[in-house]
Amino acid sequence: MILLKGGRKLNSIALHADAHHLLTDVWTSLGAIAGLGLVQVTGQSFWDPLIAFLVAGNIVWTGIRLLLESAAGLVDSAISPAQQAQIKKLLQNYEEQGIRFHALRTRRAGKRQFVEVHVLVPNHWTVKQGHDLCDRIEREIAEILPHTHTITHLEPTDDPLSWTDDRLL
Repeated sequence: MILLKGGRKLNSIALHADAHHLLTDVWTSLGAIAGLGLVQVTGQSFWDPLIAFLVAGNIVWTGIRLLLESAAGLVDSAISPAQQAQIKKLLQNYEEQGIRFHALRTRRAGKRQFVEVHVLVPNHWTVKQGHDLCDRIEREIAEILPHTHTITHLEPTDDPLSWTDDRLL
């Protein structure tokens, strides 16, 4: 269980897979003991192959899950919907202050996570005010989502080009 918790905490596919491998060994041993015990107690020999079949099914199911999780770890994907909701909730606090956001993009590559968001501020703000806000947002995202690298892109609210994602950079 410690290995499984460590795999989750560190977002490590290798630790997670190793923990599940060890758990299948535990279930295999318990299944063998249970099968032999039931045959001994009941005198019915069908218990041993039945439990062996269930243990084998657990091993196959665990193997398939680990293969799918490992393959997913090799391909970039968006961060979880729950984590995206945390980011959106954080940004909503700023929207109440007149700050706007768009082009929120997230991705996960292995154990690293990346967030990109465009931050739209009033035209009268200084570069320092905008920069300080972006730094604060990046820190707050890092606090709620450790191991996440955030990139903010500062834009003026009143510029029509700020609201398009298809412009050439």
